[in-house]
Amino acid sequence: MAKITDELIGELEYKDDSFYKTEKFDMYGYPNEIEIKFHSVSNKKISEEQKVAYKKYMSRKDDYFKEIPQVLLDSYKLNYDEISKRVDVEGTEHDINNINTQTIVKMFIFETLYFDSKCNYGWICKCGWTEDKTIAILLSEETPRILTPSQLYDYRKIDDPVFGEMIYDASWEKREKKLLYGKEKLVRIATCDYKDGITDVHRASYRKYQENEARYLEEIPRVLLEYYLSMYDEIKEYWRVPRAYTKKNVTQENIMDLIDFRTLYFRYNGMFAWLCECPWEEECGIAFVLSDEKVRVELQTDIL
Repeated sequence: MAKITDELIGELEYKDDSFYKTEKFDMYGYPNEIEIKFHSVSNKKISEEQKVAYKKYMSRKDDYFKEIPQVLLDSYKLNYDEISKRVDVEGTEHDINNINTQTIVKMFIFETLYFDSKCNYGWICKCGWTEDKTIAILLSEETPRILTPSQLYDYRKIDDPVFGEMIYDASWEKREKKLLYGKEKLVRIATCDYKDGITDVHRASYRKYQENEARYLEEIPRVLLEYYLSMYDEIKEYWRVPRAYTKKNVTQENIMDLIDFRTLYFRYNGMFAWLCECPWEEECGIAFVLSDEKVRVELQTDIL
């Protein structure tokens, strides 16, 4: 394991394509031993650009610590419906009606301050309410933003002429608020991972969706109800059907309460669909394919 002593940062060890050091930080009143990590394909030295990024972080760290709690709180509230399914927070200090910037930071363990080779940097934290129990906070742009750790490790961003700002995480994606059947949802808009990035086919599909969104959202409840009734005998074998959703009682209106819209997905071949969670297909999920002449329901595993 190679070691270097950098005149600015101090003694560092090199392993797994990165330089490391540990340091004690006081994180919102809690003493913490954290890891500082600089990605580098060379074990000789940290780049001058990374040193500039490190200086920038150190000069602004007090400002970052003031900004981070509000950024975390905003993200928590935006994702609260999803979080409350994973973590029982009702009536606690983490209930959406109680949580504030003082209590939100108690939900995080700050572990790694990471600098990539392109001089983007941010915190990677343990977090109890994300699916993989981790979260990243990008700090190197003007405003801090919440990412996944993989997005921070390989931070790429483009400003597409049709999709707008997109970030890479195994595909190009962005998050957007949409009002869907009376509920405001924070959904993911994503293109498939393709060697040419976002293509003109993706852009044409996105334009088509935008032009026809109202029609698609009007058709989906009817199509879903038809699918549900046609599959009812099979569905009730896998799902304990509540009274409101028996064959006699289910309607176009109440069936939409079962569907959780997660991702508006665009493939390289022009197919696009809403990917949704539903209680009778917990493993596979369902998709509303919109790119054909008629809206149809498929399992996600059949189109991805």
